[in-house]
Amino acid sequence: MSDSKNFTCIGCPIGCPLQLTHEGRDILEIEGHQCNRGAKYAQQEFRDPRRFLSTTVAIDGARWKRLPVKVTAPVPKDRVVEAAVEIHRLSVSAPVALGQVLIRDLLGEKGVDVVATRTMQRV
Repeated sequence: MSDSKNFTCIGCPIGCPLQLTHEGRDILEIEGHQCNRGAKYAQQEFRDPRRFLSTTVAIDGARWKRLPVKVTAPVPKDRVVEAAVEIHRLSVSAPVALGQVLIRDLLGEKGVDVVATRTMQRV
């Protein structure tokens, strides 16, 4: 017996309403996409939903008390809160360079690093 899931594509500004029909883990059909990005998005969202994460961490010795950071690859959707908690445990000392890796393989996810998104000099 088939079932369906609805998604709104975020691959481009159009925001196509997508309907994915499946039997268990097997995708039977994807409807509603106006480009290939929509079909790829629906497949990814159905099989392994992931999210990017940007936040801040504490920094000592800099002009500001918080350093903006981001992950270099998306984390599993069901682990976003866990990832945020792990990142917020981090405290760094200035100086920090733009792109500097602060945590490698966040939550054991190979290739998901936490990097600084701003250079902060020591004051």
